[in-house]
Amino acid sequence: MNAEEARDLFSEAYDGMLAGERLLAFEAALDQDPELKAEYDELVELLNEAHGLGEQEVEVPNLLPGVQKKLRERSKGKYYGDRFSLAKGFSWMPIVLTFVMLGLLALAYAGLHMIQELEAESAPESPGASEAPESTEP
Repeated sequence: MNAEEARDLFSEAYDGMLAGERLLAFEAALDQDPELKAEYDELVELLNEAHGLGEQEVEVPNLLPGVQKKLRERSKGKYYGDRFSLAKGFSWMPIVLTFVMLGLLALAYAGLHMIQELEAESAPESPGASEAPESTEP
């Protein structure tokens, strides 16, 4: 096996896919050519380091809260905001207006009731109700 054929088998040898005569021929080629063996050793070292990079656990920063906060501030609470925490304070106006409307409704009811009683008092009684009927017999 020449050096070019051995270079073509580098990845298979690293993965452990060479067996039998091909493995023996590959190892013989590496033993015969120290430059080829140095290339293979460098490739093995590089691939081992590359595989080791994926094993390191690095804490990934959580950017979501910061992004949501900026969006909430710039949209004035339209996005990513809850309506309770972004309220500008408690407003008494709806409660006051409700009581004013109830007061006006009570005054209107009392006024209409009073008008009905005054009309009932000042209305003349019906002519036949209190007097005895006159008889018109001949």
